[in-house]
Amino acid sequence: MSSSPEDPSYEIPLTPGEQQVSTLLLSRYDGVVPQQNGLWCAQIYNNHYLKLLGTFKSEISAARAYDSAARKLCGSDFFRNLFLTNVTIHEPNFQSMYTNEAVIDMIRDGSYEPKFIEFVWIHHPNFSYSGFVAWPTALDTIPGNLFKEMFHKELILTDMENKEVLVLPYQALFYFPPLNSKTVEVWLEFKDRRNQKWAFKYCYRSNNHSYVLTAGWDMFANEMQLCVDDIVVFYRCRDWKKCPIKILDVVDIIRGVRNTDKQWRLGEAYMHAND
Repeated sequence: MSSSPEDPSYEIPLTPGEQQVSTLLLSRYDGVVPQQNGLWCAQIYNNHYLKLLGTFKSEISAARAYDSAARKLCGSDFFRNLFLTNVTIHEPNFQSMYTNEAVIDMIRDGSYEPKFIEFVWIHHPNFSYSGFVAWPTALDTIPGNLFKEMFHKELILTDMENKEVLVLPYQALFYFPPLNSKTVEVWLEFKDRRNQKWAFKYCYRSNNHSYVLTAGWDMFANEMQLCVDDIVVFYRCRDWKKCPIKILDVVDIIRGVRNTDKQWRLGEAYMHAND
């Protein structure tokens, strides 16, 4: 997947301004720089050093490497290049088994994605996949935008039995406007990856002590044909094409299990690792 940079130190001291110029202006993705030989370099700025992650055959592979490194070094508090998929949603659990240095070393030597595939196969045996493994591709982004995952919700049977309401996890409280006696409900606006706008009413239900989305959610659930085991992901999006930078919220769907036959194709997974 990658080849090691010629510089054996892998670290170059740069100022924040230099790092921003070296990435955002030269690629569609943060942390990715084109090379004269047609390859793409992935790099991440951390602790006042620019860490080189390797060179990759495609821009999207380098963007995936940056997202994986940033997830480990920065935790969930970072803006990613690519939407989460039904594979990368499990990345925090995989990375928790390794130190920062071990994750960076695996990215550099090309073993990260194969080991990640093996981890998901072993630890999520009830999850079925059809076709090749769903690594993020160029279709899993909005050009010029970076995404911070606010929270996600895996849909269960009760969510589908009452599509007019979505009960939110507690993480929503950290991102959505506060509710009180004066503000009992708020309309929230989102876009999806097709740039379609959605509006949901956000409120608190005292009968079961839950924060929920109500009006507007049923329309979204029906149009998206949501099913049990689908995962709804809410992002805070930074559009750096705008000046000043525009912040908006995005809602996306990770499709869940659609059949009971396990169709994990490791061979195709490795073949598509450098798409």
